[in-house]
Amino acid sequence: MTEEKKKGRGRPKGAPNKPLMEGMPTERKTLTNDADVFEILGQANLVDEVDKQAHGLKVYNERNGAVSKVLKWAFDPAIVSTLPEGATPFRNDDAPSTDLAPTSLRFEHKLFKYFVTEQLPQPKRESMWIGMLEGIPAKEAEMMDLIHQGKFPFKNINEEAVKIAFPQLLG
Repeated sequence: MTEEKKKGRGRPKGAPNKPLMEGMPTERKTLTNDADVFEILGQANLVDEVDKQAHGLKVYNERNGAVSKVLKWAFDPAIVSTLPEGATPFRNDDAPSTDLAPTSLRFEHKLFKYFVTEQLPQPKRESMWIGMLEGIPAKEAEMMDLIHQGKFPFKNINEEAVKIAFPQLLG
């Protein structure tokens, strides 16, 4: 009895991989001075030239200091999350726009140090993490949950662009 090869129901050959996040920006637009980290990285992801991408990241980091902190967490191999593995069970903020969310990574990035060290007991660390995710805009929360799992949702932003934009950032 010979076994026939089963035909899968997956993606067809040559189809692009499914993006890690839904709703990624597809068109270039001018960002406001108070743009959130997801918007900034989404726009940088659309730029093909590494030098221009790095310049944009550097300029917007001056307006929103969380950009470099998020990129450090995503690309620095010395940074390891002390949070439980896997997706975090949290309730998305349902604010209709990012500027109506209770807070944003612009203010909450100062908490990152507690999520990559053992400074706090595990239950306190986890409750702070969930509280942060529930308070920031939904796209930022989804992005940060992926980053803590070791997945970076922006395929065109690479370590080279980060090193050009922030030479002192990566160890």
